[in-house]
Amino acid sequence: MSSDRPGTILFISHDASRTGAPLFLLRFLQWFRQNRAIPFRVLVGEPGELVPDFEALSPVDSFEPVPTFTYRVLRRLGLNDRARSRHLARLRSRLAQSDIRLIYSNTEVTGKILDFLSFLDCPVICHVHGLEGTIRTFGAENMNSIKEYSSSYIAVSQAVKDNLVINHAIPGEKIRMIYGFIPTENNERQVPAKSHSQVFQEVGIPEGAKMVCGCGSVEDRKGTDLFLQVAEEVARHQNVGEVHFVWVGWNAKKGDEMKRRFNSRAKVHFIGLKQDVRPYFAAADVFLLSSREEALGLVMLEAALEGKPTVCFQEAGGAPEFVEGDAGFVIPGFDVKEMASKVVTLLSSDELRTKMGEAARRKVLSRHRLDTGASKIAEIIDQALLVPTDLQNA
Repeated sequence: MSSDRPGTILFISHDASRTGAPLFLLRFLQWFRQNRAIPFRVLVGEPGELVPDFEALSPVDSFEPVPTFTYRVLRRLGLNDRARSRHLARLRSRLAQSDIRLIYSNTEVTGKILDFLSFLDCPVICHVHGLEGTIRTFGAENMNSIKEYSSSYIAVSQAVKDNLVINHAIPGEKIRMIYGFIPTENNERQVPAKSHSQVFQEVGIPEGAKMVCGCGSVEDRKGTDLFLQVAEEVARHQNVGEVHFVWVGWNAKKGDEMKRRFNSRAKVHFIGLKQDVRPYFAAADVFLLSSREEALGLVMLEAALEGKPTVCFQEAGGAPEFVEGDAGFVIPGFDVKEMASKVVTLLSSDELRTKMGEAARRKVLSRHRLDTGASKIAEIIDQALLVPTDLQNA
């Protein structure tokens, strides 16, 4: 093993869906490929939509077998153990021959994968994108493995770092806080692919109405039910005109079912997952982050980049660290009526909405640029690998 070459980095994505953490990793790796001459490969928890994008950058393996028709049948019958064991044996052999000297786990839910990879006997950086609800969902065994194998951590917000220290006794000196980041270059150079009018026509919103946007999977953690409650409260205000609430994200069918159960007078649209969310954020007047738990909120940053103020909950996680007192409103106590009141305040004042939206955009451009955040992560990787100076820039 050559001491002056850094070897290969193994990046782990818990899945390959077009959602927050996998997209974050993909964007970072696109930057890393352009800015570091260090070989790497990717291991996804299971195959998904982003696999071709990862494959454009590096070799990609899957921890779970590709779900062929035969494998799905075997799994339904409970007869897939032998096929999965053969798959993992081949995976182990490939990775053992890949000179891997650092593992970068992009989330805190990869305990089983890290258990499997223990034969590599190399440092592990765990990038934590979730808070306590997510950690509890995956269980104590998962977190015990994360703590056993991780030599250092990256937290996407102060709220995430505090949770690791307070609830999991991880020493603060092992945790580097690097705020989440998003690409900003296209925003500065290009107009959205769809105009305001095209978005309104697509969704079914009349010109002259106002639009409040939310984004994420339809689930309790994202507060989809709270989004509907806020929409109902806003609909009772007669002085703001016609307001449409638009939810972008996976499982629109479930959202429509929730809307029917609410029997709401509010005008709410669940439009499903969109490959490009920018036109919808650009067309909105306000971004509503109704999450009960959100480590930071990359979608909030994307909406802010379009000059949109955010209304969020104080106790939900890291979003208040961004919103503060000038880029929207922070609501204490999961108070739906107060959240609706602040939405109405923003919808009623073009001047306030513009002022707070401009403050939000400035924060993204100064604190949450991809090149700035990615450089900080790359520095941690360089230190872990003792990368020579000539390889620190491609």
